[in-house]
Amino acid sequence: MAAAMNRMGLAALRCPSRISSTSRSMAPIASSVSVSSRSTSARSFTSTSLKQDDSSSATSTSTVFRDSLDPTIRNVYDSLSPQEQKEFEASSSGLKQHMRKPAVRDRLERAVGEASHYVDVNEPREYIVFAREQQGLLAMGEPEPEDFGADDEFAHDDISSHAHGDLEQHREMREYARIAAWEMPLLSKLAKPFVPPAKDEPLRFRYTTYMGESHPAENKVVVEFCTKDLPNLSETQRSKLIKIVGVRYNPDTDIVKISCEMFESQAQNKRYLLDVVDDIIKEAKDPKDTFADIPFDFRHHKPKRQFRFPKEWLMTPERQQQLLAKRQQALLAETQREKEGTLLDGVKVIDRALARAAFSQPQQTPQLQTVAVPAGKKAAKGGRRR
Repeated sequence: MAAAMNRMGLAALRCPSRISSTSRSMAPIASSVSVSSRSTSARSFTSTSLKQDDSSSATSTSTVFRDSLDPTIRNVYDSLSPQEQKEFEASSSGLKQHMRKPAVRDRLERAVGEASHYVDVNEPREYIVFAREQQGLLAMGEPEPEDFGADDEFAHDDISSHAHGDLEQHREMREYARIAAWEMPLLSKLAKPFVPPAKDEPLRFRYTTYMGESHPAENKVVVEFCTKDLPNLSETQRSKLIKIVGVRYNPDTDIVKISCEMFESQAQNKRYLLDVVDDIIKEAKDPKDTFADIPFDFRHHKPKRQFRFPKEWLMTPERQQQLLAKRQQALLAETQREKEGTLLDGVKVIDRALARAAFSQPQQTPQLQTVAVPAGKKAAKGGRRR
């Protein structure tokens, strides 16, 4: 490539990435560029303040040219004086115009083609193919053995993997025990006394937490309120509110329950529920339509039957004394029959009945019977002829 460029009368550009760090700062750009022979060590590598030209167009052109340079060449450009920078720009512009000529481009392409053909013919490439061992049936889909490296020789100075798992579990349990013993008692300092909600706080919000674990339902927020606790609501407005909320109203407890889990955080869901409650109250107070012609519809509510223990069945002190006296009388009567011998023992009665049944039935021995067979027929197997 370098020889082809020299034949055309051009100096090849030196690649900044292949120049040493000491000579990279003063790499020659073209043969027609005359750069001062000062070295990097003789001049500090700091950006020289350029004099502003009177024309803004010239300054913008220099800025665009500087930004188009390679970072290494840009450092060389910044270290030059203003006059040298102008010469640098003129030389670079002339080189670009020369390289854009069709004749020069054709000659360059022919030279590149000849050089590549020479390299392919005289310097063939060598490809190294590494033999890959074929995996067995039991190793299909598993990483290659060389990815793991050689196994260390076991010196019988360690425990098994299962033992390591048990040890890790034991460490975790000890950690939680330390937290329960030393950190949780400190939470008592942050305890606040319970203050029941006031009359002007009818809304009750319910949140769900899973103790730090991620769960799809942890952002859900539920708001509950009693319609009779809402301030400044007449009976007509309260009836309209019940009809608006629909199936979210419980007629047994007079409580409205609304939930939201559309947003990612609990604060957003709570804000949305507050807006919904405000809109419901605002609509209930609207006098344009009171929904008086619409009846209540509580078909969504299935009341649960609650069975109560009858008061008559409750144990009273009088009933306890009555049951105790009855049990004592039964115990005395049983003791008296036992002394008289009239107390029946169920086990003995059953034994006597079984013995009586056994003696009343005599043992029967099997006897042979003669069976008459009509003439002309053979006797049955095992039978006799008469």
